[in-house]
Amino acid sequence: MLAIVAVPQTNRVLCQQPGCQHSVYAAIHVVDEGGQLLALGSRCFAKRYGSAKALGQPLHAGASGSGRPLSDEERQLLIDNTAELIERFKVEAERARAEAAAKLQALRARAAAQHQGQPKMTFLERMEKLSQSREQPSQPAERPLAASNRPWAWQHPRNTSVAVLTDPQGQHWVRVQHFDGSQKLAPWPVFDGWDEALPPSCGHPDEDLQAYSVPNIVATLTKLGSMGFSAPKVGNWSEVRPKSP
Repeated sequence: MLAIVAVPQTNRVLCQQPGCQHSVYAAIHVVDEGGQLLALGSRCFAKRYGSAKALGQPLHAGASGSGRPLSDEERQLLIDNTAELIERFKVEAERARAEAAAKLQALRARAAAQHQGQPKMTFLERMEKLSQSREQPSQPAERPLAASNRPWAWQHPRNTSVAVLTDPQGQHWVRVQHFDGSQKLAPWPVFDGWDEALPPSCGHPDEDLQAYSVPNIVATLTKLGSMGFSAPKVGNWSEVRPKSP
């Protein structure tokens, strides 16, 4: 999913789900389906892909889920040239990251300058400060996140929604979003021969990740559904993790 956008209620746009013919204005989901960009209403999106969270968080805009408001010009781009609109979102995101990095660098430089301007402590002063710090009660260490809650070290840190599906033999597969935004299908648990279990059209196995790299997750889920795989069960891993046999 590329973005979630919104337009004024009085200036709706048509949902591009075939046969829908409804106009939408809030939470318009923009997806790339095999190179074709579609703008779908939230209901049609959920029907088309199985649930509202089937594709994880949008990559470029509207991560809050409420929809990034579009100007009149951007609304027209959504209709006439969706690819250019997405490219604008990418440029905006890169600019925001650059500005944030510049602010951080300025803060670090200011802190370094302030530190250099402070008088150096004598040996006795340093020893006294060290003694005082030792007398302070230690704070309990933060409890690390259990490995079972995040079994994939490469999983996106924010887009933690996964989808579990089961093949006709009872083997589970999990759709996980990589931190680079791409989608993977990981066997759960990993088993011998997992890298030959799915047809080549689904993607290619990555031995380092122990998962399939899937270029088109929508087409792959559709293909697996036709092969008898269960419908995806979407949620956080702790919610949808299959029970041990």
